[in-house]
Parts: sequence; structure tokens; C-alpha cells
Amino acid sequence: MPGYVIHLAEAELILDKMRKLRQIDDAFEQAFLTGTLLPDTRLKGEKCFSHFWDPDKLECLALGPELARFTDKYGQRLNEPVMLGYLAHLHLDARYVTEYWPTVMAFYGCTGEPEYRKTHIAEVEIKRLQKCVPVSRFFSVDYYYGDYTKLNGYFIHKYHLRVPKWQSIPMSPPEEVNLQDMQMICRELDHLKKECHAGDEKRIQVFELGSLERFMAASAEKFCDSYI
Repeated sequence: MPGYVIHLAEAELILDKMRKLRQIDDAFEQAFLTGTLLPDTRLKGEKCFSHFWDPDKLECLALGPELARFTDKYGQRLNEPVMLGYLAHLHLDARYVTEYWPTVMAFYGCTGEPEYRKTHIAEVEIKRLQKCVPVSRFFSVDYYYGDYTKLNGYFIHKYHLRVPKWQSIPMSPPEEVNLQDMQMICRELDHLKKECHAGDEKRIQVFELGSLERFMAASAEKFCDSYI
């Protein structure tokens, strides 16, 4: 899934589009940005709840949120910027694994057959490099997570990312999240803003920056068309 930085960059794209459609103030923007981070306040084992995954599909690695599960429960609250931001996070995640991942990677089992069950995946094809690596090495700082780290500085500076002032926002968050963990997330984002610099994105291996940004722009457009 995209990390905090990519989610905030996507949120800024959506806010840019929203400003052209209606007047929004800083309080709205701060609440929306907060909402885009809330699904990640759950630890890895609990993200099935905060990300509204289908419990019958948890064996799949490329598993995105079921948006209908969220809108069926909270659709009447999408006038609240926090809830709209929450949905924006889920929307990006859902499109990320179903539409973007297949353009940059493919998963295979031990005998070379396509495989989507996370416990049965043996290797990952990195399409940009035209090579396969063991799944344990792919999801490491050598490739997938390392690319996110290298991209942080680029997105932080290009999209002028803001860490939301969430503690001053009156809200009633979804019961699926742990609001206390927002402090940890925002502390990490503050650290990244100070320490990350543009330039490292030139060394990414899995992703291709141009296609990733085009995907994010298209996703922001689709979100606004569907929910704004």
C-alpha cells in the first residue's frame, strides 16, 4: 500500500481540485488531511478492520479496501471532511493494488505460476528491471520499501506536504481506528520533512516516477468525480 507521504500527496491533489469546485477553509483542509492518515493508525494485524478488507479474502496479498463496506456504514457522514479524507485513503489503496501494482510487478509461486495468496508467493517480477527476486527480498529496503524511502523527499517538496494539526480538530472518527496513534504518525512525518531531500528518487528500482504520478493524478480525478 502507499505510505503516509504518498497519501498526503494524493490528498493535496484532491484539495487542489476541490478548491476549484467550492470554497474550503483551512479547518476543512486540516480535517481532510487528518482523515487520509486515520486508516493507518492500526497496527499491521488490525488493518483489516481500519481498511475495510473483505474477511473472506485475507489470504490474498494484493488486497484492497472494499469501498462499499465503508460507504454502507459511513456514507451518510461524507459531508464531514475527516470522513471524506478517510474514504480518499481507501479509494487510493483500492486502485493501487488493482490498477497500479500490475503495471510494475507480478507474483509467482514455486513452480512459476501466477500466485496471489501471500503465503504461497515465492518470487516477484520487477517489470521495470525485467527480473524476478525472492518475495522476502522484494518487500525490503532493497526494493519495494527502499523505493518508498527514496521517493519521500521528492513528494514532500514537490507537493508541499503538510502534517495535519489533528489535535485541534473536533471530530468523531470511525470506530475502526486508534486515534492515539496519530501522534506517532505525525511525529514520523515531521521527522521525514526535516530529514528527506529530493534527489533520491533517481535511484528507485521498482516504481517509475512518471507513471506513479500519472496514476495519482488520475486517482484524484476519479475520486472527485465520484464523491465531491
